[in-house]
Amino acid sequence: MQAIVLHGKQDLRFNPNHRTPKPGTGEVLLRMTYSSICQTDIEMWQHGMFNINSGPRILGHEAAGIVEALGEGVKSIQVGTRVAVENVRTCRVCFFCRKGTSQLCDNGRNFGFTDDGGLAEYGVWPADLCIPLPDNVTNEEAPLAEPTSVAVHAVENANITTGLSTAIIGCGVVGLATLQVLKAAGTTVIAIDPREQSLAIAKEVGATEILNPTKTDPAQALPELTNGHGPDVIIETAGAPGTALNAAQWVRKGGRVVIVGFSHQDQTLNFGRAHQGEKTVIASSATSTGGYKKAVELIARGAVNVKPLISDLVPLNRGIQDGFERMLRPNKNVYRILVGNG
Repeated sequence: MQAIVLHGKQDLRFNPNHRTPKPGTGEVLLRMTYSSICQTDIEMWQHGMFNINSGPRILGHEAAGIVEALGEGVKSIQVGTRVAVENVRTCRVCFFCRKGTSQLCDNGRNFGFTDDGGLAEYGVWPADLCIPLPDNVTNEEAPLAEPTSVAVHAVENANITTGLSTAIIGCGVVGLATLQVLKAAGTTVIAIDPREQSLAIAKEVGATEILNPTKTDPAQALPELTNGHGPDVIIETAGAPGTALNAAQWVRKGGRVVIVGFSHQDQTLNFGRAHQGEKTVIASSATSTGGYKKAVELIARGAVNVKPLISDLVPLNRGIQDGFERMLRPNKNVYRILVGNG
């Protein structure tokens, strides 16, 4: 089968004759439809993250497919079912899983990180982690259930209630999904990003206000937009130098900051500023139990519109040239490039 395989740092190869996997007990064989390339895939390729030295790995953790064959004991799903791949495989027995915080699992495995992922013609994964898709969720939309599930978990961690004022720092895919999950939860949302294209999409999908920090100082504008105090909640999804500190500075006294942004670069956060205003600053990673199904439901009912976030569709055999290399460009104007054969 065809596959895009990471062999090591800055060593990504297209293999037209990779072995086709076979499903084990409790697993299904998936004919992959599309996988989307996100910044984490770029970080793995360029910076050698997630223990890639353990051996070659097929990338693709934002993925969808069609059940092609059933492994032994699988009765919960039928051949031909279209699915989104919930990409975190937890042990269910460690301290964190037993506490109901499976996203912190000590022994977790990931589709496209520790295990082979979806940038291939076929993949295998546990049947109970394959989320059936409603008829009104397309194969193209389905991979974006993964970043939407990250958004769902971030909003859970923010303890959102109806009527709060919120802000998003960073309007990439996760930020724009988070914006929509916040809107669905009944909040007003101020979108902050230096890219006019991203701000235009933010406005399209429901931002109450938009701010370009290269033109307007958010430290001054945010209190003016929120009755003089600053937002109740700020969710940071940019992962850029200084944005975590900005979030802690700009949230109101007694407010809550959720840090989602991910980067291989260190971030510096002055906790003294948070202490002075009794602010809560927490991190949010991946998604929680049930978050992936909720993400699919939000997309299905139109509460989260991922269509503006799909920049291009490219075939598997052009995934490196037209996908990964395009995402690496410093002036890229894309959000998610979907790779696959539909």
